[in-house]
Amino acid sequence: MERKHEYQTKSRQMILDYLIRNKDRAVHVSDIIRHMDQEECSVNKTTVYRYLDKLVAEKTLMKYVADKGEKAGYQYVEQPSRCQKHLHLQCSECGKVIHLDCDFMKEISEHILSDHGFTLCCKDSILYGVCDECSKKEKKQKNKIR
Repeated sequence: MERKHEYQTKSRQMILDYLIRNKDRAVHVSDIIRHMDQEECSVNKTTVYRYLDKLVAEKTLMKYVADKGEKAGYQYVEQPSRCQKHLHLQCSECGKVIHLDCDFMKEISEHILSDHGFTLCCKDSILYGVCDECSKKEKKQKNKIR
C-alpha cells in the first residue's frame, strides 16, 4: 500500500501559524507575503497560492472570492462543517469575519423555504459591511474633524 507523505516546511508552518493567529479575519496573499518578509523568510507568491489552495481543498481554510478585480480572502476555520450551515459577515474596513452561527440562521432558512420555495446554501456566503469596532472608530474620527 502506497502512503502519501506530507511534509511541513518552515515557510508552510509560518504561513499556517499566521493564518491561525488571524483566524478572526480574512487575510490576503499580500498580507501573508508582508508577514513572511517581516520574518525574513522569503517565499514565492506562487508557493503561497498553492499552499492556500491545498488548505482550502482540505477544508482548513475558507476562501472568500471577492468581486471582480478584488483580492480573494482566506480564513482559518477550526470546524469547517459548521461554516456550511451559516452565513458570514465581513467587515470591509478591517477584514474581521463574524460567523452567524445562531438560531437566526434556522429561522431565515425556514422562512426562505416556506415562503419562497428556495433552499438556502450557505457555503461560501458572505455579507459585507462595517463591524461595530470600525463604526465606532469612524464616528470618533468624524467627531475629531468637527
